Amino acid sequence: MTNIHSITSPQNQHIKNWKKLQTKKGRFQRQELFIEGEHLILEAIKAKQPFLALIIAEDAKVEIQDLKNHTYLSEIDVYYVSPSIFQTLTETNHPQGLAAVIKLPTFKLDEIWSSEAEGLYLLLDAIQDPGNLGTIIRTAEAAGVRAVFLGEGTVDPFNAKVVRSAMGSLFRVPLLDVDLTQIIPLLEQKRITVMGTSPHAGTFHYNYSYARQCAILLGNEARGVQPALLEQIDQTVQIPMLGQTESLNVSVTASVLLYEYVRQVHMASRM
Repeated sequence: MTNIHSITSPQNQHIKNWKKLQTKKGRFQRQELFIEGEHLILEAIKAKQPFLALIIAEDAKVEIQDLKNHTYLSEIDVYYVSPSIFQTLTETNHPQGLAAVIKLPTFKLDEIWSSEAEGLYLLLDAIQDPGNLGTIIRTAEAAGVRAVFLGEGTVDPFNAKVVRSAMGSLFRVPLLDVDLTQIIPLLEQKRITVMGTSPHAGTFHYNYSYARQCAILLGNEARGVQPALLEQIDQTVQIPMLGQTESLNVSVTASVLLYEYVRQVHMASRM
């Protein structure tokens, strides 16, 4: 690692630029993402995300030599900052003292269709809670989802809370902002069955035969899926609930439906 710098002033231009990454507008304008902690940095390295800078708090127990061992980072600029300045850059109460700035992960729809469309997809209609979205993205990767389509009103997937909840999965799962009213017909043109949930559906999710090419539509935490979108899809299913609760948390619903697909499509032949 050849370039090591020390920043002592909170008015330093690098600090100002990095603070802008705390907002969606700043991330979009600069096409950069601030990530914090060793785990996320290692996940970004594994995903071969382009690094722009490493930032280390002066009191952090981080050895430059340890970072040099990651040859991927061998030419990245390293900036040492005071603990107080580092705290202003993060959104956690007890920061680890190690952060990085990487290029904002970007995905294109054409890349999704560059190979066979077969597989599992996820459609999200205005998911607003960052923890829910991060958990859904992490579960989506575990279940082999090929892409997650983010409808209007969905929280920014690069919100700091989403990034932490996704645990690195958002570096590997394609995330695309789309108009769901337009993407659903496109999926169906590619013979991808689109399904969703409804408490009034006549079929339980485990009795429904998932198509190998399948997209699952999930709705907003408070109002569910917009009726106009439900009218566009092929099938709704019901997840049975024996208690008095009206609905499951959307991230739990995602897990139930995704893993029923995994069970039917990928695991049945192994049993």
